[in-house]
Amino acid sequence: MLAKCLRFERGERMNPKQKEIMEYLKRNNGILSYRKVKEAGLSYRAYRKMIEQQILEPLGNGLYGLADCYMDEWYLIQLRNTKGIYALDTALWLHGLSLTVPFEKTMMFPYGVNTTVIKQSQEVKPVVTRTNFDVGIVEIERQKGQRIRIYEIERTLVECLRPVYKMDVQLIAQAFKIYFQKYSVNYQKLMHYAKLFKVTDKIYSYIEVLS
Repeated sequence: MLAKCLRFERGERMNPKQKEIMEYLKRNNGILSYRKVKEAGLSYRAYRKMIEQQILEPLGNGLYGLADCYMDEWYLIQLRNTKGIYALDTALWLHGLSLTVPFEKTMMFPYGVNTTVIKQSQEVKPVVTRTNFDVGIVEIERQKGQRIRIYEIERTLVECLRPVYKMDVQLIAQAFKIYFQKYSVNYQKLMHYAKLFKVTDKIYSYIEVLS
């Protein structure tokens, strides 16, 4: 951990309740919130004191993290949008299937989630789906212990073909080319998602050209 983290681990200016919070932070990627303070039975007064001393810094949405510890941007966005799954062009880039860094970070949300605040924050582009939200979710580790949720490669590729999303054809073509060149192609999964999203003809076209 970094300088300030080590200083507090050595016990400088720390009372027992602050040490207890530090131990919790070490077990939870350096992240804490008021709700977690209550659930874990930690001292709220010590928690507030650590914020005042700038040991903890605000990360948004009521989350605080150790000031000297690096937090991956994509991980923090996931923490602030716990119901969201990275999807479409953003998932392509995170999977290494696109050389184009997404201008907007796209996340899929289940129907019923109020996305008004999410849109206002302009942090992610929310896409709401009524069906198949839970299908094909995987986790990838950005930094040690910092995991984000994302749709698996085959779902991402196939879902990008849906006309409703109006994805860039060249971006999709490049992603399929990289997938067929660098990955073990899972034809079964591709066809499963093609039937699920009703783009079977389009998948056949890509398979025919790239196989």
